[in-house]
Amino acid sequence: MPETMQSNATTLQFLLNRRSISALVEPGPTQEQLSVLLRAATTVPDHGCLRPYRFVVVPPNGREAFGAALVAAAEEQRPDLPPEAREKIRKKAFAAPTRIVLIASPRDDEKVPEWEQIASASCTGYAIVLAALAQGLGAAWRSSPIVDGTALRELLAMQPRERVLGWINVGSPAVVPTTQERRPPDLSTCVTVLDADGKRQFLAATVK
Repeated sequence: MPETMQSNATTLQFLLNRRSISALVEPGPTQEQLSVLLRAATTVPDHGCLRPYRFVVVPPNGREAFGAALVAAAEEQRPDLPPEAREKIRKKAFAAPTRIVLIASPRDDEKVPEWEQIASASCTGYAIVLAALAQGLGAAWRSSPIVDGTALRELLAMQPRERVLGWINVGSPAVVPTTQERRPPDLSTCVTVLDADGKRQFLAATVK
């Protein structure tokens, strides 16, 4: 097999067997690794090249402030939130050495509707996870039941139209990641084909 084809096959297997890694420990990503993650995020499909997104990196020494803002956001909408729920939310900030907060930041553009810009911003999360795993790091896209509140918006310096899309936890895998292949899904449950005779079921081929 030519070298290029072999490389492409390896990349394809990487994508087909991708798994999020939630159990993360120190060390977190280096500055070089972080730069690669964020550069990968900017390669997502982006109609009009608007870059309708931005990121806030939360290193270890920023976790306390981030956790407090998450709790404040939850309390703002649910003042009766029990102490155990508040602590559970606060701990989300400490689940990994580093996190990258994804913020959709729509631009004013007559040709590109806001929903399309938010879709583009959402793609950055997947790109960051892939780039992390490709560098031997662990990563998982995470969120909280409530990610909008005065304290959180102030901490992240958010504009009125901006919204948090979650964050990517990044660190070193706590255990050796599995190399087991993922079981192929039943594509007929989510894919149909529209041809000249109308709509029909998609019949998946065996992927070697």
